[in-house]
Amino acid sequence: MEIKDLDYNIQYDEATKTVRFTGSIRLQNLPAYEPLKIFLRDAAKLCQGSLLTLDFRDLQFVNSSGITTLSMFIIDSRKSAACQIKIQGSLNVSWQSKSLSNFKKLWDQVVLEIS
Repeated sequence: MEIKDLDYNIQYDEATKTVRFTGSIRLQNLPAYEPLKIFLRDAAKLCQGSLLTLDFRDLQFVNSSGITTLSMFIIDSRKSAACQIKIQGSLNVSWQSKSLSNFKKLWDQVVLEIS
């Protein structure tokens, strides 16, 4: 599975159960993020009962609507408990340490790796 755009790429690797985000995501509003929401739900279904990794290390930017969409996915995952979530981030990308750590506040079982 993959979402490709000129500015970003989101790819699901079924072998490693990892969603990799690259580039910069600057969609206009929450409805514009609906394909990403569906993509994440589908990835969670594919890894049911195991660990789903969201790798943001190569994502340079995501706007507030994107953060909201990701937050809603974390909350939905907490409610369904279909799979455990691991989040990977980079200290080299300024927005990641603060924003990604907020996901841990939404669901204390989120595994957070920021290095």
